[in-house]
Amino acid sequence: MSDQKPAGIGIPGGVDQLFRQVTPLFLLLVVGAVVFEPWFPGGDWLRSNLGETIVLRGAVAMLGLYVLLLWGESLRLNAILGGVLKAFRDHGGGEGGSVKAGRNPKARLEAAKLLIAALSSDDAEVRETSRHNLGRLAGRDLGADPGPWRDWLAAEEGKST
Repeated sequence: MSDQKPAGIGIPGGVDQLFRQVTPLFLLLVVGAVVFEPWFPGGDWLRSNLGETIVLRGAVAMLGLYVLLLWGESLRLNAILGGVLKAFRDHGGGEGGSVKAGRNPKARLEAAKLLIAALSSDDAEVRETSRHNLGRLAGRDLGADPGPWRDWLAAEEGKST
């Protein structure tokens, strides 16, 4: 059997990017619903059948759900960053070596993914720090270009499966 993942419909930039793009539109929609509620087509029907405060209750419910989504996202990001920090601690101070040297190779690979993404940053200091830390994880410096680092990561992921 092949180890390849099935092809599916992907979101360019991932769900995180979609979440960041939809947030302002969602908030504008909620504010617009509350402000322009008296002029909604069918607004009289909504108010007579569902109560005078239906739009306000709906807006509060939508905002409540959105806060829960944000809370979940913050927990997810906290877990990722905690795993990155733990991977560096478990790596023995950053002497390098193979991915299997650390106690949690999955966390080290996740840290490497984040650092490789940071190599494309507009900030030169972020790029240099990411390169330095990738060198610590890999035990060698593959340069400032993300391409060789992606190849290294793919090889390491192949070793860990």
